[in-house]
Amino acid sequence: MRVLSVFLLAGLALAQGPAYKETATTHDLMDGLVRPMQMAIVNAAKEAPADDRAWRGIVTNAIMLQESAQLLKTTGRAKDQGDWIKDADALGDAGAAVQKAAQAKDFDALKTASASIGASCQGCHRAYRPPAAQKKQ
Repeated sequence: MRVLSVFLLAGLALAQGPAYKETATTHDLMDGLVRPMQMAIVNAAKEAPADDRAWRGIVTNAIMLQESAQLLKTTGRAKDQGDWIKDADALGDAGAAVQKAAQAKDFDALKTASASIGASCQGCHRAYRPPAAQKKQ
């Protein structure tokens, strides 16, 4: 039994993988990933994408938005384990909806999903962004 416990603990330790060390700040993620992906998606939702390549670009932007949402939940960035996580999940869900719409080449669904990105951003910014920073944007 003791040997089994040792192997179980060793397996759990290995399953955790290497430690993740953040190099970008939350602001860096917003400027470098979230805002550019959001703007690209919003712009694509203004007029139906012309070809498969354009639709694939939207899918890629949506995937990167979802990954950004995951990065916002890491230990060094999460402001709390409550609303911050919910808001990051809302951003990820919005990205997933955009991805699904783009994969289906459904322009109406893309327009609806792209609007949900802005709504998720506003919800988080209302709670976590300092008022002075909001005025600068």
